[in-house]
Amino acid sequence: MQTRIVQMVAAIAAVAIALIVARTEAFASGNESCSTTSTNVTSGPSSNGAEATCDAEVGPSNKAKAQASGNDADATSDASNGSDATAAAKGTDADATAEADSGSDAKATAKGADADATSEAVGPSGSEAISSASGEDSDATAAAGGGSEAKATAKGKDADATSSAGGGSQAVSSAKGEDTYATAVADNGSNAKATASGTDSEAEASAEETGSSVTAFATKGSTAIGSDTAPPTCTPKNGGKAKVTSPMGNCG
Repeated sequence: MQTRIVQMVAAIAAVAIALIVARTEAFASGNESCSTTSTNVTSGPSSNGAEATCDAEVGPSNKAKAQASGNDADATSDASNGSDATAAAKGTDADATAEADSGSDAKATAKGADADATSEAVGPSGSEAISSASGEDSDATAAAGGGSEAKATAKGKDADATSSAGGGSQAVSSAKGEDTYATAVADNGSNAKATASGTDSEAEASAEETGSSVTAFATKGSTAIGSDTAPPTCTPKNGGKAKVTSPMGNCG
């Protein structure tokens, strides 16, 4: 009987220790999140410095959500005047910021050490901005205004993608690979798309004239630069491709 009691006590102690460890790990994980429709809400900073901030105070019902996970990760969302903003940061020093105003939508996602994603969408007419940065030191920035759409995707170490759209335009940039760079700028009802993949590739697309469309595509360290105001530049390298389509001419 005494042996059985000792075994039972040991089993209970083991369960208790397991629960303590589980609770400690959950606390140490530093997952912070917030959600609001009409107030300011902050979660954290946790023991590892993670912090999530949500702000949705002005105008009609809004939706602001933020989630941060990792040492000193920071996620901030700001929605006003009937808008939605979502920010998620995961990784050491990861940073995600989403701001939306005047019936717009903004979403920013950063994953990886020092990854940075920023999205800003403003009116009038409601706009949409989506940024996604994945990888160490990756950076994605999307800005849209005046009923425009902007999307930026950076994937890989030191990858950098930037998209800016205004006046009912669309801008899309994608940089995938180490040290890749892609930027797309569109205004006055135009379209710009820049795609870069592979180490050291660079793609730039700029459209300013109403109704114009510019695309730039680069792989394996090549460079492609196009606009609707200047002749295109295509510099293929390492057996890769460089291609531009624009009102000012095509190459590649």
